[in-house]
Amino acid sequence: MGTFLPLFGLAIGLVVAAVTDVRKGRIPNWLTGSLAVFGIGVNSLEYGWDGFLFGLGGLIMGLVCLIFFYLKGGMGAGDVKLLGAIGTILGPGQVVFAFAFAAMLGGLYSLALLSNQGGMRHAWDRMFLLLSTMKVTRTIPVSGAPIPTEPKLRYALVLGLGTVIAKTLFYYDVL
Repeated sequence: MGTFLPLFGLAIGLVVAAVTDVRKGRIPNWLTGSLAVFGIGVNSLEYGWDGFLFGLGGLIMGLVCLIFFYLKGGMGAGDVKLLGAIGTILGPGQVVFAFAFAAMLGGLYSLALLSNQGGMRHAWDRMFLLLSTMKVTRTIPVSGAPIPTEPKLRYALVLGLGTVIAKTLFYYDVL
């Protein structure tokens, strides 16, 4: 089986997840679940019990990397499950690197999205007002005004790109 089948399945799963997330704003459970079963299954067939534990460890590590952000409301559950499914193929060590690259790309993506939709200007205006008010009143102002809706991040695309970068760097022994 080698590495072709797992990486081919992962590539298909990541493309479907990215397209679905961009179009519908969610990553379906059938996709993350089947990708996770595929990853654990392929590793189990290839390496037996060790492959099963490798895939399971990757699933757990992938979930752990993003669960905090989900619990704080910064990300959807589908993104968390997708990184867990990615971990079943990459394993616990490489999924952490995929997460790290995805986080860096996600930060750039967020800034680009905010800049494109005028959110950066609003954020700077609010920060200036907050600091000016604190300087004059020497208290922290509390606003009852509603917070404007923030643009939605389509994180499946970022997770896919982070995975590709990490896997490429591992392939060429850079990491």
